[in-house]
Amino acid sequence: MIKKVLTILVVLIIFALNTGIAKADDSVDISKINWIEGPKTVDVGNDLAELNLPDKYIFADGKDAKNIMKRMDNSVSGREQGIVFAKDTNEDWFVLFEFNNMGYVEDKDANKIDSDKLLSQIKEATEEDNKERRKNGSATLEIVGWDEKPHYDQNTHNLTWSVLCSSEDRKIVNYNVRVLGRGGVTEVTLVADKEEIENVKSDLATIISKYSYKEGKRYTDYIKGDKVAKVGGLAALIAGGSAAAKAGLFAKILLIFKKIWILIAVGIGGLFKKIKNIFKKKND
Repeated sequence: MIKKVLTILVVLIIFALNTGIAKADDSVDISKINWIEGPKTVDVGNDLAELNLPDKYIFADGKDAKNIMKRMDNSVSGREQGIVFAKDTNEDWFVLFEFNNMGYVEDKDANKIDSDKLLSQIKEATEEDNKERRKNGSATLEIVGWDEKPHYDQNTHNLTWSVLCSSEDRKIVNYNVRVLGRGGVTEVTLVADKEEIENVKSDLATIISKYSYKEGKRYTDYIKGDKVAKVGGLAALIAGGSAAAKAGLFAKILLIFKKIWILIAVGIGGLFKKIKNIFKKKND
């Protein structure tokens, strides 16, 4: 039994080394990530919100989410609040939570969003971002177009849009939801292959429905005198605002690797536990 377990360990490690999956920050030790398994209610951010995590998902907090982003060669904003994966390792997607404390965003322009203009701005900023990616030796990105045009829900105060992009001949969809709050905006990004996106939109809907600001932090808790965001409305949330546009910051498109590294991080931990239990039983 022990021999079989050790063989599996060796195969996993060799596979990881040979596939070169971690080409960004190899110094990040993903084996130390504190995974929380559903069903469980978890805090998201610092006294900001909570997520009633269903059984089929796992969650890591903001600190760990930042390290995971680095490990997957993704951009890091410093605003990471948490990340969700499916427990089923055959499902290759994740949902990232970030929070921008920009203040209360007015939604008066909900019916005036110019999707064509926004797409042009996103493409332009992505090209600026690609210059840095080339310098860093990272894969560049091409914005193909809208996968789903921007739309706003007046009831939930959620702004949604989806961008189809391409990297190294792989079609990737970044499905974005902005959950408006009293003091800022929770930026929720679902990252998946184009072929998978329709299947996992329901997962995102479930996760979003289980996410809620704490009392006093909701959009409807706004009172006159609160800080109002300077971005200028909903359209600016998609484009990122003029300052971000100049820096190419809003062009951040998250890339996803196959989750073999999670299999290694979680799987090896589990296998070592099995080995420990085997020896424990032998000594009892």
